[in-house]
Amino acid sequence: MIDTIAALSTATAPGAIGILRVSGKNTLSIATSLLFKNKTPLTESYIQENKRQAILCDFVFENKPIDQIVFLYFPAPNSYTGEDLGEFHLHGNPILLKSALSAIFQKGARPATQGEFTKRAFLNGKLSLTAAEAIGRLIESRSRYELELAQKNVFGEISQLSSKIRSDLISLKAECEAEIDFSTEDLTFESLDQRKNRMISLRDLCSTLLKNSERAQKMILQSTVVLFGAPNTGKSSLMNLLIGKDRSIISDIPGTTRDYIAEEISLDGLPIRLVDTAGIRETKDTIEKMGIERSEREADSANLRLLLLDASLPVSVSEFISLHKDRLNGSILVANKIDIAHSNWNPEEWKKSSESFGFQLVEISCRSKEGISELLVSLKQRLSSAENTEDVVLLEERQAFHITAIKNHLSEAIRLLESSAPAEIYIQEINYALHEIGEVNGHVDNEEILGRIFSKFCVGK
Repeated sequence: MIDTIAALSTATAPGAIGILRVSGKNTLSIATSLLFKNKTPLTESYIQENKRQAILCDFVFENKPIDQIVFLYFPAPNSYTGEDLGEFHLHGNPILLKSALSAIFQKGARPATQGEFTKRAFLNGKLSLTAAEAIGRLIESRSRYELELAQKNVFGEISQLSSKIRSDLISLKAECEAEIDFSTEDLTFESLDQRKNRMISLRDLCSTLLKNSERAQKMILQSTVVLFGAPNTGKSSLMNLLIGKDRSIISDIPGTTRDYIAEEISLDGLPIRLVDTAGIRETKDTIEKMGIERSEREADSANLRLLLLDASLPVSVSEFISLHKDRLNGSILVANKIDIAHSNWNPEEWKKSSESFGFQLVEISCRSKEGISELLVSLKQRLSSAENTEDVVLLEERQAFHITAIKNHLSEAIRLLESSAPAEIYIQEINYALHEIGEVNGHVDNEEILGRIFSKFCVGK
């Protein structure tokens, strides 16, 4: 890269520290023009002598002190980008940081484009393409599962798998080409059944990788939890408790919530879309009726329903089940207001019915907060995947596209081999597959294929 880039690498909001990052050939000259120690400009030799060490100094522009900062210098090629790289650690005032960044631009850097530092790291061989892609997901992860999966990819999970696929494809191509080119030589080649089994094994590896990625995608998807039930059962109160703020209006007047209200929350790393719905009842109010219809659609499409019941009212089990039987299965029945429960309230009877109709009963009080912790445990148990992230891998959409193409090319190669097509024909499918894996994590080197051939067979006689 010829030019030098600079950007703010920390959040734009106020904070204790803000970091400005500079990368490129002018990093040192920019630093020496702006940084002073005891009113004396830092020299390139001083910065070089203190590379990778924190240098306490003053950031000064046009004889005006901007801030007292810490500067770190990472010389090429041992830096994140593979270029000369400097980090200016200032106090995290956005106005201060903007002023310092403007000074850096005036000293010879240009604004970095989106992701350009990581792009340079990839182009300079500091990161694989898959690791570079994983860094974006690592930063933007919205759940514990997604973070763990992104961490695996940053540390080379996809790179290792794609390297194995690439190595196996090159070995397969080398075997085929050797048989084509040296068929008249006194050499022993693998049988067609052995070659076919290698293709099948490699195709199955791609299939497993794609299936595991589908499982990973399901693990990180946001779950929709709908609070559903009759008016005044405490849906809005429970909504406010779970999100930790007054989002839904609470009133004793039935029909206060006329449309569903949705909020995104994180429950111990689980991304949840929590929906408070209009109370379900017979009404002649056109607007309220529309809200109820929308609420019912939300409830029908939800990953989990919290079906609320007012335990302070004399509600019979049979009446309630008859009214909600289509939505009981798989739901959590939340009996609210147990602190003022009706004398006829019989939780044992409800628990017995839950076994027959497939719902779980949790007793709570939104007023006293009794049972809320038990409800949260039930939520996590129902929404958390029973699987952990150890045996799954997350493919980005681009990666999954190329792995699918490899699987299809191998399937076609197997079909051609089974139909007794010559190696010159089905080797083309292997070539296509090699191109696809090159798109995932690098490029195929013809010299490497020749090297495999010559290392395996004694050709130069």
